[in-house]
Amino acid sequence: MSLMFHRSVRLGQALALSLGLGVALPSLAQSVPTGTLPATTAGIPQPKLDGDSWWREGDRLFVGYSVYTLHRTNNPEHVNRNHLVTLEIHSDFDRVWGADKTLFGVSTFRNSFGQQSAYIYWGQRWDLNDSLYAKVTAGPLWGYRGKYRDKIPFNKFGVAPAIIPSLGVKLGRDTSAEAILLGFNAIMFAVGHRF
Repeated sequence: MSLMFHRSVRLGQALALSLGLGVALPSLAQSVPTGTLPATTAGIPQPKLDGDSWWREGDRLFVGYSVYTLHRTNNPEHVNRNHLVTLEIHSDFDRVWGADKTLFGVSTFRNSFGQQSAYIYWGQRWDLNDSLYAKVTAGPLWGYRGKYRDKIPFNKFGVAPAIIPSLGVKLGRDTSAEAILLGFNAIMFAVGHRF
């Protein structure tokens, strides 16, 4: 059984619990062997794997914070300081579509209307050159309630699917700044550091 499938099942379990569905998906952790992969796979060195952990050798933690959000329209209800805090794992495993890193993350922030919100996501990052990269993340978004419930599509039960692209520039080896596209309504500017 592939490690990517194992991680996908674990992500599915976490999302099911996060959504409060109370659905316990069968755990496949016992079927994934712990240990190491062969020294090379198609000429690419493979770090040590631990089938019981989300954190694997070579993974890095990224911490980000939004500094400002620019909205397309000038609505007096809009909040431009959203205080987004992101914790994100950057991994060399499970990459798809030619990506350089796989991302697993969680963010908490105040949405454009000041409501506390959260976003759990999976994504990919492509290094475009030595200083520029692109990211795309996808996952459930919580927080648009009351009269703002219909401000994001598919928010029928208080949770909506989101796909969020961003463009980043490296300000040093581990520090970066990002422009995050929030649909057609806003661009959020954030800074972060990778540990």
